[in-house]
Amino acid sequence: MIEGKKHIAIWQPYFFPYIGYWQLINAVDLFLVADNAHFIQNSRIYHNHILGQGGQPQYFGIEISHASCTHLICETSRVVNLKRADKMCRVLEYYYKKAPHYNEAMEVIKPILLDEEPDLTRYLVKQLRAVSDYLGIKTEIRLLSEVSARWDCRAPEVIRRACEHFGITNYINSITGTKYYDKESFREMGINLQFLRRNDDICYKQRCNEFVPDLSIIDVMMYCSRDEIHDMLNRYHFA
Repeated sequence: MIEGKKHIAIWQPYFFPYIGYWQLINAVDLFLVADNAHFIQNSRIYHNHILGQGGQPQYFGIEISHASCTHLICETSRVVNLKRADKMCRVLEYYYKKAPHYNEAMEVIKPILLDEEPDLTRYLVKQLRAVSDYLGIKTEIRLLSEVSARWDCRAPEVIRRACEHFGITNYINSITGTKYYDKESFREMGINLQFLRRNDDICYKQRCNEFVPDLSIIDVMMYCSRDEIHDMLNRYHFA
């Protein structure tokens, strides 16, 4: 977390997201889950990638009930299937059993996979909070729908409303936001906008010879200690 003035970030909830997502959460005082944004098909909202066969990224995700981009994330449900959840646990055992931190990581991951919460937002927020606790992240996590029930305007206005609602004027976005947001226009709204980019030197020992970046946090938890991950959380810079 950045010392001094308070910072805020907003992002859609992701399923076991990559390290950059956790860096963003860790960098702010308040992280708002954009549960009132529209659901996105084939997105990290419900799946991610682990290190699979031959050291290649492998799809790993949950099933969505009646998925539709016309629905908000907070209107969307997941399919609760304990047989599928058990299979997902066995997939992780198959690929990661020999990883140095497999046992301690699974103490966090397995209860999430076996959780029977059908509401997608509640399920993902539980996951974000559980993994944050494991990683030692102290950031407060709340829902954007507390500010507005629906995402009924352009993103900069949504951000302005959230900053005004919580009395915070420092907003941090991931580096992808440089395509959409302009610092000067935010400055005119009284908001200091910064873009967070993870350092390119983040890597760790996996079971394959060539490092595969940007996999699910699951991969990081399996191969790295909490102290090592804590170091990674702070290895970013602002663009």
